[in-house]
This record gives sequence, structure tokens and C-alpha cells, in this order.
Amino acid sequence: MRRFSMRLRLMIIFALAVVLPLVGSGYILIHRAEQALNSEKESKLFGIARVLDGNLVGDFETLLPLEAKSALRDEKVRLLNTKLAGITDQIVSGNPGVGAGYYSKDLDCIITYGPSSEYNSTIGQSIAKEHLGREVMAKGISLVARGQMVRGHILNAMVPLIRDDRVIGYAWANEMTESVDKQIKTMEGVMYLTLALALLLGLGISMPLASGVSNSVQGIIQGLRGLRSDLSYRLPETHGEFGEITIAINGMAQSLMNTRSHTEIIMESMVDGIITIDNDGKVTAINNAARRIMGLNQEVIGINYVNLFLGHAKFHGLLLETLHTGKNFIGYEEEFCRSDGTIVPISVSTSMLYDNQDILGAVVVFKDLSEHKAFEDRVRRVDRLAAVGELAAGVAHEIRNPLTAISGSVQILVDELPKDHSSRVFGDVVLKEVDRLNVVIEDLLYFAKPSKNNVSCVHPNELLADTLSLLSPSLKKELVVLEKYFDPTIGLISVDAELIKQVLVNLLLNAVQALPPEGGKITVTTQTANEGVEIIVKDSGTGMDSESLPRIFDPFFTTKDTGTGLGLAVSNKIVEIHRGYIRVESTVGIGSTFTICLPYGNVSK
Repeated sequence: MRRFSMRLRLMIIFALAVVLPLVGSGYILIHRAEQALNSEKESKLFGIARVLDGNLVGDFETLLPLEAKSALRDEKVRLLNTKLAGITDQIVSGNPGVGAGYYSKDLDCIITYGPSSEYNSTIGQSIAKEHLGREVMAKGISLVARGQMVRGHILNAMVPLIRDDRVIGYAWANEMTESVDKQIKTMEGVMYLTLALALLLGLGISMPLASGVSNSVQGIIQGLRGLRSDLSYRLPETHGEFGEITIAINGMAQSLMNTRSHTEIIMESMVDGIITIDNDGKVTAINNAARRIMGLNQEVIGINYVNLFLGHAKFHGLLLETLHTGKNFIGYEEEFCRSDGTIVPISVSTSMLYDNQDILGAVVVFKDLSEHKAFEDRVRRVDRLAAVGELAAGVAHEIRNPLTAISGSVQILVDELPKDHSSRVFGDVVLKEVDRLNVVIEDLLYFAKPSKNNVSCVHPNELLADTLSLLSPSLKKELVVLEKYFDPTIGLISVDAELIKQVLVNLLLNAVQALPPEGGKITVTTQTANEGVEIIVKDSGTGMDSESLPRIFDPFFTTKDTGTGLGLAVSNKIVEIHRGYIRVESTVGIGSTFTICLPYGNVSK
């Protein structure tokens, strides 16, 4: 069945090779014939219209008697028709099948339409607004129109009537297009008959050719199938051009056997990037991991290694130094900038490339450290904050007891003083400051060990909507433009809703406070990522510099004039106990983006 299908396809291809040139030439001939016929008709009709123009002495107004100057429109049309109908009828009588007439711009109607015996009923009618005759009168140019009109499907040539540099109307001549269409259809019939005969002839010629080609191709296909599983298989020899193809395939199979190795398979399977160069510095091999890490999407084999990484002198310098001096570099960390501007931290190792004792070139192996660096940063942050948390808990406990004693003692002293005593105000100040210290201590204790007492399955979109509704007065007050993009496909997460809401409130209030006095924009987004959800809060505020950014989650660090500097530290701790993390990006003068990453699944209390 498959051989028959190939034979059939080849027959069709050969037949089309015969038919398509005929179709193309036939179409061109018909098209040119139609153009020639239409051009001849247009020339004839324009000639008649110009004859009408020449037979109109003066303008329509001068043809009217003096007593008819103030007559009604219909009377003027009747008088002009009486004077000009003879001219129109006389001209069209010598051109059978042609219709012609005059149109007045001032009266906006048909004056004559010959033969008047057939079209006298159209006298006094106005043309439609979209009629090309109005363009003829407006621009003073001759035009030809083809389409359905009063007489039917016609070809209409129109010539403006210009008197004293003013268009007073136009003269036209038209003719039915049936004769042209009949001639074109006749030519089409001849062409279709020729095509049918050519197709039959092509099929007759192609059948034996298709059989021979099909048999040879099937032999090659069967041989290629054998090579797919066994490179030692060889195609049987044949004659002619297909024999040369068979020889070439057998030669390529032998080359593949000689060059394919276990090392190449390993190279393509590695997650680390590998690039090899020859002694001239040209790239000889590159694996898929290298293309992905470097952001390469073009063919690089044979390209000079230096030209491939222009602008990265330190990166290509290591490999070239290895090539020229034989010195190896192991685990050098660098930052590589892709063509799209992305900065990728990489670890680079280089060595010479040998074949027995012969130097073939050099090889560079590099690893993408992006995820590793991010993980290290999070681990360092967790370790640092854990130590700070333990210290904060101990300090808070030690401070709380003396504060309680101070608060009680001051309260007793204040209560013993008369209400109008001047020293009571100092006691009130002490009690107020003690309360403020207690708030800080509570935050420290909460930072050291926040609790999750009410874990439940909640939808991130609903949680975020509730938080925004709580903050709506602040958002309106600060002239904030709020944009929300909630992904409806994200799933439920198991969290303490009040704790996560506390994190969201803190981030949103920080975003509002980061905006300039004239206001700005805050964008809130939810999306699915890495088997969890991401809640993104982005502002167009002042942003943070590179020195402040690594410290924003440290307790008591703040860039604000007021505040304890515990808000982000506590928020980060809350997200961490939910097995998530907060990612921050910020640029001075552009704004900041905080991304809360929370996993799906249950969270232990």
C-alpha cells in the first residue's frame, strides 16, 4: 500500500510538472486577452464620450432660452433634452449596443440618455452619492467604471464637461460586457480542455517513471531502516543516480561508525556546558547545555572563539591562555552577560585537549550557578536570622522582667501623687515609653518564634483580595494607582491566613510608603510557579540601593525615618515557617518587586 502511495504521488508530481506551466501560461493569456478587450472597449467608449463633449456648443445654461432662465428644474431639463437628445441618438445610432448621454452638475440629473427610445425614462434622475460620476465632476478627470448599473453589467466611460475652467457636468458612453465575458469563457473552455489532455498525457508518461523511482526509493528506505538499528548494515548496490546515492549513504554510515562515540553521548547528556576549540581557536564542538547557559541560538561550529564571545574577554581569556600556555583553570567563578542582558553566574574550568600525545586544542567546562547562588543566599539568611532570633528572644526575656517592675513601680508612684501634681506628667511619659518598649519586645519574641495556630486551606486570590479591601482607605489617600492580575488557575495553599495576611499588609504598606508624594502605581499579581504560588507586589517608588538590599530582612534595619525595622524580618520569618521564601528585586528610581513564594500542600504546625 505504501509503495502504491509513493508511486501515485510521483505520478501526480510528474503530471503537475506538465500541467502547471500550461495553467500559468493559460492564465496569463486569458488575463492579457481580457485586458486587451477591455482596453479596446474603453478606448472606443472614451472616444464616443469625447464626441459628445465636442458636440455640446457652450454650456447647458447658454442652450436655454432667456425666458427659461428662471424656469423650474424639470422645465429646464425638458428644454435641454429637446435640444441635445438628437445629438445623443445620432451618435449612438452608429455604434450599436452603446448607450450615451449628458449629465448636468448644476441640475444634478441626467439630461439625455440615448437611445432615447429605450432610456428616456431616466431623464431627470440623479446618480447615487457613491457613483464615480461625482468624482469625475469633482476632480475634472476622466474615469471608467465597470459594474451593475441601469442597463445591467456595463463598462462605463465618463469624460468631464469643462467650460471656462469650470466643470458643468460629464458625458458618458457605456456598453454591455456580455460580449467580452463570452469571449473569455470560450478561451477558458479551450484552456481547460488542453489541461485535461495534458494531464492524461502526463499520467501516461509518469506511470513507468514513477514505478522505477518508487522501487529505487523503497530500496533506499529499507536500507535506512536497517541502518537505524545497525550502523554496520550496508545498502545493496544499484545502478544510475540512485546507485550513487546508495554509495554515499554507505559511506556516511561508515563515517558515523568511526566518529560516533560514548563520549559524545555523555557530552550531550551533561547539564554542564562544554565547548572545545582547535589549535587555531575555532569552535569544534558545543553541547546543548552550553547553548542554553550562554543563550546561543546560532550555528557556532567553525566560528572563532574570541568572535563568539566578544565583550567577554575574561571568559574567553581563560580558555585561550590554556590553549597557548597549557595552564589549567579549575572552578573560576565569573558573571556572564547574555545577549538579552541577563547576568548568569558561572563556574569555569579549562584544560588541554589531547589525542594520545597530540594536542587537538582546549576544552572549557562551565556550570550555571544561578540556583546554587540563590540557595546559598537563602541559607545564609536563614542561619543569620536564626542566630539573631535566638539572641533577640534571650534579650527580650531579660528586658521584659525589669520593664514589668519599672512599669509597676512607676504606676504606684503616679497613683500616690495628687492629680494636680506636676510630677505626674513624667510618670505618664515613663509608662508610655515602657509600653512602646513592650511592643518592640513582643515583635522580637514573635520574630524569634512565630506560631501557626490556625492552618487551613485558603485561596491566594481571596486572601489577597481581603487584604486589599482592608487597605483601600490608605491606597486612596496616597493617590495610588492599583493594578491587579490574579491567575484564576492557581490552587489552594495550606497556611495560617492571618499570618500571611500580616505579611501582605506589611509589604503593601511598605510599597505605599515608598511611592513619591505625588503618588504612583502598585501592581499585585498571583501566578503558578514551581509546584506552588507566587504573590508579587511591585511598586514604582524610590527603590533601594545595592548596599541596603541585602540587609532589608535584618532586624532593626530600616531606611525609614520611623519604625523599628522588624516588619520585614518578621514577615520573612512567617514565610519561612510556611516553607516558602521572599525574593526581592529593586532599582533606585524605578521601584521594588517583592515576590512571596509559597508551596502547595500541608504545612506542619
